[in-house]
Amino acid sequence: MQKTVTGYSCALLAVIIWSGNFVVARAVAGLIPPWQCNFWRWFIALIILLPFAPKHWGTDWPAIKKNWRGLSLLAILGVTLLNTLIYKAGQTTESINMALLVPTAPVVILILSRVLYSEPISPRRMAGVLVVLAGVAVLVSRGDWDRLAHLRFNEGDLWALGGVLCFGLYSLFIRQRSPEISPIGFSLATFALGLLYSLPFTAIEAVMLPRPHLSTPLVVSVLYAGIGCSALSFWLWTVAIDRIGPVRAGMVYYSLPVFAGIAAMLVLGESVAPAQLLGGALVISGIIVATVVMPHRHKTH
Repeated sequence: MQKTVTGYSCALLAVIIWSGNFVVARAVAGLIPPWQCNFWRWFIALIILLPFAPKHWGTDWPAIKKNWRGLSLLAILGVTLLNTLIYKAGQTTESINMALLVPTAPVVILILSRVLYSEPISPRRMAGVLVVLAGVAVLVSRGDWDRLAHLRFNEGDLWALGGVLCFGLYSLFIRQRSPEISPIGFSLATFALGLLYSLPFTAIEAVMLPRPHLSTPLVVSVLYAGIGCSALSFWLWTVAIDRIGPVRAGMVYYSLPVFAGIAAMLVLGESVAPAQLLGGALVISGIIVATVVMPHRHKTH
């Protein structure tokens, strides 16, 4: 029970912190190109974790060398590509489309778990998914179904779908992480490898595009993304995957629109409509239906 509570708590806290990334994305959309924003975000995250390296390096390094190929794959998916694609999408896609696409990551995880690992999709879990998707639809439409009917997907939406796919694959493949590598050691290795693989693209972008203008909003936004959304949240997500698995952790990820709405209300001063409250209630209800395992009752005779 304690293991399960810890897993859900870590997943929920990671999602809450990640929800603030939508506010960050709005703030930096015209301030810094996507590859450079992603690079500095993870560079800050790596610097934050470096003081913890000496404690874990001696025991983790042999396993890191042995598993460098798998770590490289996870680094490319979770560090090099994921948020670069999201930042790229933010340049051209509408917010309502992003709100529709981002919560589809757990659906991708559910399907890939079935295809790659033959993990069954129970009727209860499928019912939970449907309730969650209904809640997401209410959230993004604000109760106006014409907004959903007239959606048009553009190039930015394809970039966002690429990010969603990266997150789904990352959450699945992370279950293969060697138990010999601590969560801190794993984060240090993937952050460093992800930065290494992104360096050529970041350099090309820096040469070809105008230099970003240093400003307070840019610095604050990148620091939040680096410290909160990268260093802290990805470590929490790694612990959550270890405790409850990728599918259950992915279901918690469905609550992202709820917390993103709260962040927009608190930081940007946006009002919350009744339809958003209904959508949030459906999202949370669906998560409970799909993830909470009811204890079996023994029959008495």
